[in-house]
Amino acid sequence: MKIRRGRREDLQYLPSILMEAYTGLEEYGEKDINRARKYIEELYQEDPECFFVAEINGEIVGFIFCNRFWYSKFEHGRVGAIHEIVVLPTHRHAGIGKMLIEKAIEVLKPSKIELWVGEKNKKAIEFYEKMGFERKEKAGKWIRMVK
Repeated sequence: MKIRRGRREDLQYLPSILMEAYTGLEEYGEKDINRARKYIEELYQEDPECFFVAEINGEIVGFIFCNRFWYSKFEHGRVGAIHEIVVLPTHRHAGIGKMLIEKAIEVLKPSKIELWVGEKNKKAIEFYEKMGFERKEKAGKWIRMVK
């Protein structure tokens, strides 16, 4: 398994991975594959240098999009942001998410880092807390976490 910088040609594989990863948490994901494609493209355009994929035998099994230039109204300035981290359900609990987060933290340092997570996504919240993120504000169905 390796983590590498994502490339534009990787984007075509991500919408289906995104849709599969949000099974059971659909209220937080995209409604259909076309919206997922658009969302992935928007994330890539924001900061293409802060996009990484996890590969096993040449197959993408996870990815992360972060942003080095995000403006946080809560922090009143620029922070690093993690916008999306996804690992295929069949490859969870193997350290892939941890490696993706660690790569993002490495790129986003020394900035404060924020992310938003769905309040019902208990496993993700626990994971982020283990990675050193703390719960902050809640807005609707989302919780802001900061490291």
